[in-house]
Amino acid sequence: MLDVTFFERQIGKSPYLPLYNIPVKPRFSLNDETTLRIDYREGERNRIVVFRGNPKYLSMMLDGKMKLTTLLRQEMIEFHGTLRQRLKWEAIFYLSSHWEQISAGVLIKSVKNV
Repeated sequence: MLDVTFFERQIGKSPYLPLYNIPVKPRFSLNDETTLRIDYREGERNRIVVFRGNPKYLSMMLDGKMKLTTLLRQEMIEFHGTLRQRLKWEAIFYLSSHWEQISAGVLIKSVKNV
C-alpha cells in the first residue's frame, strides 16, 4: 500500500510551497488503493486535486522519479483538476523530492564563487 504520510511530510518540509502560493502544508489521503486526493490551500481558497492509477505509478510520481506529464501521456494515471494545478503539482513533486540536492548544489556553487 502507498505510504502517503511519508510524501506528505516530505512535501510539507519543502521550501518551495510558498513559491506556489501554498502557505499551509497540504493534506494527502487515499480514498482507496488507487485514488490519491490532495487537499490544499492556495492563498485564501481551498483546493482539491485527485490522482487515480496504479499505486506503483502514483509512488513514482510523488517521489519525483517520473513526471506527471509522462504518466498522463502514457495513460498510466488520471488527473482531475485544472491544467494550472497539474503544472503546479508536477513542479512541486519534482522540487520536493530533490530540494535537498538542489540546495546542496547551490551551496557548493556559492562556496566556489567566494
